[in-house]
Amino acid sequence: MPLAALVVMRSCEWRGLVRCRICELVYNSRVVKRNEIKYWWLIVRGSLIVLLLVACHATPASEEVPVLETAVLTKEVPQSIVETPTALPPATPTPMPTQSPVETAVIEPTRPLPTLQNPAHPDFINMADTAGVPLVVVDEDNTGVWQYPEDTFIHPLAFAIHDNRAYLLDAGQILILNLAMPEQPVLLLKGGDVIEGVTVLEPLDLHAAPDGLLVLDRAGDVYRYDWQESAWHVDRYDRPISDTSSHYYVALAGEGNAGTALVRNGRYLLETSYNYTMLYADGVQQSLWNLAEARGIDIAAAGDVVYVLAQNMYDTEAQLTKYEQTSKVGEFQPATVIDQARQVLATETAVYILDQNGKRLLIFTPQDGQLQTLMQLPQDDVISAFGIHPETNQLLFAGKNRLYLFDRPGELANVPGQPLLTGIQPHDFAVLHAITGFAPPIGWDITTRDLQMPGAPRHYRLGVHQGADFYWARDSQVFAAADGIVIRATQDYEPPFPAAFYDMRTQSHELGYTSEEALDFYRGRQVWIEHENDIVSRYIHLASVAWDLEEGQPVQQGQLVGTVGNSGSPASLESPDSDAHLHFELWLGDYYLGQFLRPVETRDWLSRILHH
Repeated sequence: MPLAALVVMRSCEWRGLVRCRICELVYNSRVVKRNEIKYWWLIVRGSLIVLLLVACHATPASEEVPVLETAVLTKEVPQSIVETPTALPPATPTPMPTQSPVETAVIEPTRPLPTLQNPAHPDFINMADTAGVPLVVVDEDNTGVWQYPEDTFIHPLAFAIHDNRAYLLDAGQILILNLAMPEQPVLLLKGGDVIEGVTVLEPLDLHAAPDGLLVLDRAGDVYRYDWQESAWHVDRYDRPISDTSSHYYVALAGEGNAGTALVRNGRYLLETSYNYTMLYADGVQQSLWNLAEARGIDIAAAGDVVYVLAQNMYDTEAQLTKYEQTSKVGEFQPATVIDQARQVLATETAVYILDQNGKRLLIFTPQDGQLQTLMQLPQDDVISAFGIHPETNQLLFAGKNRLYLFDRPGELANVPGQPLLTGIQPHDFAVLHAITGFAPPIGWDITTRDLQMPGAPRHYRLGVHQGADFYWARDSQVFAAADGIVIRATQDYEPPFPAAFYDMRTQSHELGYTSEEALDFYRGRQVWIEHENDIVSRYIHLASVAWDLEEGQPVQQGQLVGTVGNSGSPASLESPDSDAHLHFELWLGDYYLGQFLRPVETRDWLSRILHH
């Protein structure tokens, strides 16, 4: 008889139960001998007794079963959010990884809501008392804060609002921010995009007009994002011009395009090289009017009135001038000193100036320029741009990864999303403040012309100027701006033939911009020095390189690196002396110093770094 059947049968008998069908089948079996049954029964009975004794001493379900400790592979997590694992039977060992351990997913703790601490500063209190105007301090009692992830936007240059969406210009790209809900910004435009066959170089300013979002490129072009079509168009093309053109548009404003019912005053461009304002639009006669000599900062329009904000030539104070039908309005005379101004916006009832490098907002009357209100902006942030909601007149301020919503207290949010920028950013003030130990490579003063500064257009090659020009006589000595290592020295440079210049010019016009190959061609004879913190200085258009300079060689600040010349420039075809100057560039990683900054900011930072 099979042993299993015998066990079942005897178990049934031993428990005093009614024989089951299996037991009956076993009894009817004629195969098993009684002696054999007796022998096996003794074994089974003994086994059953042992099992009963073990069962009587089994661990109650309520008692804790000890579990072997295993190595913790994840960071400590609060007990309240960790599920208790189900205990495995002691006889089943916990499986261990055979390769590299896999980290268990950890629930990240919720980021604390942003705060806004901005106690009234004594200087602002005194300013307001002296002017006899109210001081409004932007703080948590009157302002909400939306905190975006790190490296979402660093130092916005322009801010416009349309249909409850904010359009923010930062790092050469335009972001859309939903003002109804704090969410990840959407990228609308960036350098390198192509609009109707035109390659975008670097957006410098923007304005929300009734017929679309206007964007000014450093090259001088204006693009328009049509609200109805949700599509980009070229509003004004400015690149195919003569070699001698040297205008530099730095800001735009306007309310519509001619030929539509939306138009009242067309588009205005502020030019800083020759100091004029230009009005253009389809169907409207293009007109220019001259401005006082100054450095153009920004322009705003309200109806038929235009406001021009410009910085003095030799200091950081600024002037705000009102024009009507191209004529200066003499009654408008702000008495308040405007310093380190960055932006102007205007409505029918007020004119707003962002100054003191983003620490203060001045509000003037549009009739005579009298100060109405002084606002103290967050002092622990750099407010680099602001906007006015066209429907509610609500003020919104943009700082570093932060949006401040004035008159919306209690709206505190950590906006979800991922960083939009990676690596070192050339417009990050923390990065710029850390650049020390530099001196001018020649002379002392930097150029007074904005056209000779980083970020200015270079019309002859349809590109952007990436350095500062120091005009000195040919063969003047050029020195290392700081200690470093030579990483390039073109000792074997040979002046190209005129045909090569023609080929490069043709290439630029076919592409619509300056290629990297053409940029290096136009630099001519050059020296590059690598400094600490991934900073590189470049010395360009040299007539000669110091005879003992070679790649890999350490140099000290003030060491001779070459002499002033015009190599690589089109003027070199005329004579060795024509347009001789040192072209000096500072690079922070992949970006030139001045990239993504306003022209007045570039001048300020270059002066600070070289004269620190």
